[in-house]
Amino acid sequence: MKKLLALLVVLLVAGAFVAGYWPQRQARVRAEQEATEARRQLADVRAELARVEARDRRGRLFGQLLALQDAVAGGNFGEARTLSTPFFDGVRDEAARASDAAVRTSLDAILMRRDTVTAGLARGEASVRETLLPIERELRRALGYPLPALLPPRPAPAEAAPSRP
Repeated sequence: MKKLLALLVVLLVAGAFVAGYWPQRQARVRAEQEATEARRQLADVRAELARVEARDRRGRLFGQLLALQDAVAGGNFGEARTLSTPFFDGVRDEAARASDAAVRTSLDAILMRRDTVTAGLARGEASVRETLLPIERELRRALGYPLPALLPPRPAPAEAAPSRP
């Protein structure tokens, strides 16, 4: 009888332990799953924030390029030289940060034109305007903007042909 009573006490204690343990374990498992999901969502938000910040930086570069193009179009080559350096420095910095190979390629293509633009601005050449157009296209590509259709080259003005009598 004592053994049966001892067995009954052990079973009751074990039952009480399991009755207290099981709901706590289930709550812990549920909390761990929620924490894992929250970490995943946080990682997604951080990745999206990084994409938005990169797009914002590239958008500011696009604004700098437009200001540079406006200065060249207005024939203000001194201002254009002043705007050129921070623009190309920003492109270099962004190319170093870019994780997307296509974006990095576009930004590197812009950097390859830096010397041409700088030299043209130093000489006050209006032809720099045409050099800035492919830079604009590459920056649009890096931003994911649609690229405008290329216009056919303008024909050279026709020389006055001698009129026939």
